[in-house]
Formats: sequence, structure tokens, C-alpha cells
Amino acid sequence: MHRDLIKFVSRKDLQNIRGALRQAFIRSNYKGEFIRSKRIERPVLKKNGEIAKRPRVTYKCVKCLNEFKVDQINVDHIKAVGSFESIEEFYEFFLRIWCAHDNLQILCKECHKRKTRFDRLKF
Repeated sequence: MHRDLIKFVSRKDLQNIRGALRQAFIRSNYKGEFIRSKRIERPVLKKNGEIAKRPRVTYKCVKCLNEFKVDQINVDHIKAVGSFESIEEFYEFFLRIWCAHDNLQILCKECHKRKTRFDRLKF
């Protein structure tokens, strides 16, 4: 019965499913684990010379090699996730978005914007 319903999944439905999967990845523990694995911690000295309890935490962009705070970075898929045109391609899309950590990288927001623009030209 569900095979008969698949033909009624509209292009807009596919866009919504794709967006929902991307949001799920953004909020996932899997992505969080990757970000935590890339932390760079440095001690912070107080004015009196003591070391502060909390270290300074940054993340290095693999393109420009500058360091950024967590709110200034994006997790990027090295091999672009792309899209899917039919519900039959759902599983492959899912596997591309929840890929191995070696297909993920930290990019600053500016480098990520440039790479995303370039990736979209290929699709």
C-alpha cells in the first residue's frame, strides 16, 4: 500500500523532508561529538596572573586556518550532501548526511558560504 502512496509525494514534500533531515543533523549528538573533537583549548590568564577556571575554546577553519568561536563556525560535509529528487533516494541522502566523521570538517561561516556556493554549481 505504501508503494502506491509514494507517487503522491510532491516536490514540496521532498523539500520539507530534506529540510527536516538537515535540521535533525544540525541538532544531533553526532554533530556535537564531531565539534567537541575539534576543540582547541588554551588557558586564560586573569589580571592577577592566575589561570582562569575556564579555558579559551576555539575551532580552526580548515580553509583559512584562522581560529573562531563556536558560534562563528559551521560543520561542513567535504563531499557535498546534495539533494534527492524522489522518495526512493531518501536512504542514500540519509547516509550522505550522517556520514563518517572523516567526511566532515570545520569551516568558518565565510569559507562555508563560499564552498556551499561552489558545491551548488556542481549539482
